Amino acid sequence: MARHAVKLLLLDENDRVLLIHAKDPQTQAECWYPVGGGIEPGETLQEAAAREAYEETGLTELPPGLPIWHRDHTYEYDGRKFDVHEEWLLHRIERFDPRPTQLSEAERHSIFGFRWWRAEELIETTETVFPPGLGQLMGELAGEGWGDDGRRTELGEG
Repeated sequence: MARHAVKLLLLDENDRVLLIHAKDPQTQAECWYPVGGGIEPGETLQEAAAREAYEETGLTELPPGLPIWHRDHTYEYDGRKFDVHEEWLLHRIERFDPRPTQLSEAERHSIFGFRWWRAEELIETTETVFPPGLGQLMGELAGEGWGDDGRRTELGEG
């Protein structure tokens, strides 16, 4: 059974997205990925987003997010496979310096930084970014008015 998760596209006033820099403890492979995580029993999508933003970045006031994407995905971490169903929310926020408040044990050992990225930088980077093609997806979303029409798009596997 797939774990339900929320992923946050946290965009600052200059359309930069906040990504987490982490390393898989088993493979030592580095990657960048957006804020987010599992939805706890009884939580709404927005409540889970606010909790994850606070835990992973210290952000205390998260405006409601606009649903933009969803995907079913399988990933490997620390030698294990995880099936997830992700719901993606777009949140417009002011840029801030992330300061995690409640990381899990695994996160404390794998997360070692944050960065605000422009779509063009994500397209050009040779570093591993999840989901693949995030820069292009952001460009497409910007061209559509950042999801202002309220449509959700299914992301491909990756």
